Amino acid sequence: MKTKTSELLKMFLEQREGLLGFIFALTRDREAAEDLFQETGVAVVEEANRGTEVRQFLPWVHEIIRRRVADHFRKKSRRGALEQSGAMDEVVSLAFCENPSKPAEVHHSREYLDECLEELPASQRELIEQRYREQSPLRKIAAIADSTEGSVKVLLWRARRQLARCIEGKMASGGGE
Repeated sequence: MKTKTSELLKMFLEQREGLLGFIFALTRDREAAEDLFQETGVAVVEEANRGTEVRQFLPWVHEIIRRRVADHFRKKSRRGALEQSGAMDEVVSLAFCENPSKPAEVHHSREYLDECLEELPASQRELIEQRYREQSPLRKIAAIADSTEGSVKVLLWRARRQLARCIEGKMASGGGE
């Protein structure tokens, strides 16, 4: 069954916030996420015009996004981010597929993440930054902290748990506004 261009484009636009959240989770760059969202929209239209059969929209569009993100990192020669990309892309994709959120929730959770990061103690925030923004290996973080990788894993787990609780609290209260 072929899906019409207008149907695919409508689904794509209805999922805007969720897809932007997915792209942001892969790139950690809001500006790049917007650009990649637009590039993906063009790719969706091109595929629809070719008569591509789409059985499950989200997995299909997530694959298009993963390819665009990989191209983005290649163009920027961000070797570390590209190397990390493969397995992490799969984890992020699986999380988004298993937990389909309302688009507004995804948008707000990104905002809440930034707010909650600021509320973390400096040591936890620095640890999160090193591991996830700078993509430092656990052994490097452990060496800098004069600690073991196991200890760093525990500290990261605690920081992630605190972030999750903070985000959930903000979402439950409407952002505390």
